[in-house]
Amino acid sequence: MAQGEQGPSMLARLVLVLLGLGFLGAAWVWSHRSEPWAGQMVDRARETVKR
Repeated sequence: MAQGEQGPSMLARLVLVLLGLGFLGAAWVWSHRSEPWAGQMVDRARETVKR
């Protein structure tokens, strides 16, 4: 493979993986928002966004 065709660096891959895990975690909490512990997290996130 040529030097210019290496693709994303390891740091970029790590950042993308961490972002993906963050979004998956947020989606999982959102799906459980009717439960008391998750509802509190969703409410706090909504308050943060309203600022």
